[in-house]
Amino acid sequence: MTHLHSSSKLAADVALRTVLSQAVGLFVVLVPMSVWLSYTMSELAGAHAPHGAALATAVLMGLGCTAMLAGLWRGAYPHDRLGLCNVATAARGAGICVLAGLILVPNAVAELGWPLVGLATLTLFLDGLDGWLARRSGLHSRFGARFDVESDVAFSIVLAVLLWQADKVGLWFVAIGFLRPAYLLASVMLPALRIPLPDAYWRKSMAAIQMSVQVALLTPFVLPPFSGIIAATLLLVMVLSFAVDIRWQWRQQDLLK
Repeated sequence: MTHLHSSSKLAADVALRTVLSQAVGLFVVLVPMSVWLSYTMSELAGAHAPHGAALATAVLMGLGCTAMLAGLWRGAYPHDRLGLCNVATAARGAGICVLAGLILVPNAVAELGWPLVGLATLTLFLDGLDGWLARRSGLHSRFGARFDVESDVAFSIVLAVLLWQADKVGLWFVAIGFLRPAYLLASVMLPALRIPLPDAYWRKSMAAIQMSVQVALLTPFVLPPFSGIIAATLLLVMVLSFAVDIRWQWRQQDLLK
């Protein structure tokens, strides 16, 4: 029994080292590429100091890579290879970091136009691709699911700030990116919100619709006041979607009493 336990632990350690080495190798490629892209797009937008956006992207990439390695190290990923699904999610994270760096570039949305929309669209595409790859390869994990959800939140916040800077929406629209963090914070104080929600296709669809509409709002032909109307409608719909889940959780709590 002791021999079997030791063999199992050794195999797990080998798998962990393999996954960590694959992740480090991925970062060696993604970090310089994202920093270069941030610098290049900043120059294209006419920024006087494109290194500022590149530095911000580098810092965010460093934080993201550290968080990913910490998650892997804690054993939240049970597989023996990183897989293309997590490569896609990491690449999506790099895209988000580039977009976040461009927040430091004045009039980035107006100056970059379609190239910025293209980057945001590619980042959105990777969001759908990583889930499909995970299902196809059987590499589902708590780590991957958490990584994906937190990337959604970051992507939503970054897009909302870019839209606000472009005067397409008001500052109020940034709240759309903080709906989930606010919900999680409320769950710390309200036990009802800690009741697990059933898996629902409509909830995943709402997240996809939200990010798709935000990317569409970046396009040059969507201008105020229509952009504001669309944004307000989207925010209202997302608030209502959270309200539906919260109402279900409160009802479940009443049934359990």
